Amino acid sequence: MQTTAPVILLTRPAEDSEAFASALRDRLGPDVRIVISPLLSIRLATALPDTTGLAGLIFTSRNGVRAWQAMNGPALPCYCVGEATAAAARAAGMSAMVGEGDGAALARQIAGDRPTGCWLHVHGAHMRVDLAAELAPLGIAVTGFEAYAQDALPLTEEARALLSGAAPVILPVFSPRTGKMLARGETPAAPVYIVALSAAVAAAVAPLSPRNCTISTQPDADAMLAATEAQWRRAAG
Repeated sequence: MQTTAPVILLTRPAEDSEAFASALRDRLGPDVRIVISPLLSIRLATALPDTTGLAGLIFTSRNGVRAWQAMNGPALPCYCVGEATAAAARAAGMSAMVGEGDGAALARQIAGDRPTGCWLHVHGAHMRVDLAAELAPLGIAVTGFEAYAQDALPLTEEARALLSGAAPVILPVFSPRTGKMLARGETPAAPVYIVALSAAVAAAVAPLSPRNCTISTQPDADAMLAATEAQWRRAAG
C-alpha cells in the first residue's frame, strides 16, 4: 500500500497547465497536489500575414487560436484539431469544424472534404504535421503561418525536488519534444508514472525508466484527463 500521496507534475505551457489542473481537481478533489513547471513558454508573433482572399484557417492547437486572436486576425471558418481547440475558436467568433484525434487525422479529414480556395495553417515553430506539404499533392491550397514560438524553459526547483524525492510523480506528457526535454535530465529517483499522448511520446520518455507508462486512448484532452486520473489512482494504491 502506497503511504505517500502521488503528486501530479504538469509541464505544458502555463495557461494549458492551469486549465488541465482545474479539470483534474474536478475529478480528484481540491486537495490533490499538482505542481506546474512549464517546459515551454509561448511567444506570439506580432504581425498578421496577408489574409486577402483566404477561404479559412486551420488550427492544430489552442495556442494558434490565441495567437490569431491576439493579432486581431479575421474570424474565418476553420478546421480545428480536437474539441478544445474548436471551443477556443468558437469563443473567438469562428465557425469551427472539428477533427478527430491528431494533426494526421485532421489532414485526412481535410483531404476527404476537399475544400476549395486558399487555407492558412496557423501553427507554432515546431510542427508535428506539415499540413501544407501533406495536402498540396491533392490540389488543396494550404499556406503555413508561424504564429508563435515555443521557447524552452528549465524545470523549476520544486519540480526537480519532486523528481528526486520519494513520492510517486504522475507525469502527463503531450508532445515528443517535451518528452525529449524531460529525458535529457537526470533519471528520476522518484517512481514516475507517465501518461503519454501517443506512442511517439512514450518512446521519447522511455529514458526516464518510468514505473508505469500508459498511452492515452485518444490524442485529446479528455482522454489524457481520464488516463491521468487512472495513473494517479494506480500510484495511490
